[in-house]
Amino acid sequence: MELPLLTYRAQRIGTSPSQTFVGNNRLRVLQEYQFNCSFTNITSLILGINIREATGSRNLYPSVQVFRPNGSLVTGSERTIYYSTSNVSTSGVFEYPLNPPIPIMSGDLLAVSQPLRGNSVVRVYYISGITANSQEFNYDDTNVDLTTNPITNQLILVYPVTDGYCVNSANSITPSVIKQKALEVLRSQVFFGQHQFIYPWIVFSCNGSVTKWIFGANNNGSTAIQSELQIWRQLSPNNYNKTGSSLVNANTMIGTNLYEFIPQTPLQFQEGDIFGVYSDRTDGERLVLYEQRFNGPTNLRVDPGQNSPPSTISQSLAVANNDFPLVTVKISKPLKFLFKIICIIRC
Repeated sequence: MELPLLTYRAQRIGTSPSQTFVGNNRLRVLQEYQFNCSFTNITSLILGINIREATGSRNLYPSVQVFRPNGSLVTGSERTIYYSTSNVSTSGVFEYPLNPPIPIMSGDLLAVSQPLRGNSVVRVYYISGITANSQEFNYDDTNVDLTTNPITNQLILVYPVTDGYCVNSANSITPSVIKQKALEVLRSQVFFGQHQFIYPWIVFSCNGSVTKWIFGANNNGSTAIQSELQIWRQLSPNNYNKTGSSLVNANTMIGTNLYEFIPQTPLQFQEGDIFGVYSDRTDGERLVLYEQRFNGPTNLRVDPGQNSPPSTISQSLAVANNDFPLVTVKISKPLKFLFKIICIIRC
């Protein structure tokens, strides 16, 4: 996770954001946006979304399409919004490139279709109480009545980016507004206590050493903890050795719910090594680690729970959601903050 996002998430520990998803099997025509060029292309979408782990039953994705001023669907305009736990955003900003772009003319309208939420890997957010115009129809409609009264108090977190800056918003919705609201709808939560986690998509891409950990936490007292930030090396599909770790008892507060820990001896890592976390008990008067709920890489967990951090793992690991640890690192080469993904820690 990049430092600005980590800092923001740490500051919002303890808040409960308002969040609502676009309805089940619904089509939302976004009358909020008008295209003022006679012809242009929508090249990307700025999104506020929720990404979950794909499963056998959770395998659907939202899409966008274009409707003409007479309410008819433009054939060939549909593009699926595909994200997975292997291409998440470390900055919290989701700008989805459209390949190929969607051709669009003056008067056309962009729409977003959301399948059943429970079966969707990606779910689009909206925020109530913000003036913005859209209309709601059935999911598979190819002809819609654009003369019906619009919904005027729900901001769908989708913004079209075009060639030539051809987008006007009736209520001054800008890319920055969507990006900010997309950050606000996600929340931070406490790690699952007394468990060991491995993150197979958070991988070091070179040889070097960790000189500083920065992490989000809530310090509830002085009780000693065993929580660790770790480096693991995979030996075979179900075998891992811990090659380095930092017990985060001794730390320095550097911001609101933001801490740093400097290892006495830098932790060495090799290209391909994997990040891990051991989370101690979360009750009582102790420091507890936090993570972003969803929109992160695949989490693997050692089951059952562990009373102390393990040094080796020799069992199959359970998939445990795709939450994003509030952690970043400073490494010895080059000296910069990072957690670059697709989930690779680049040097």
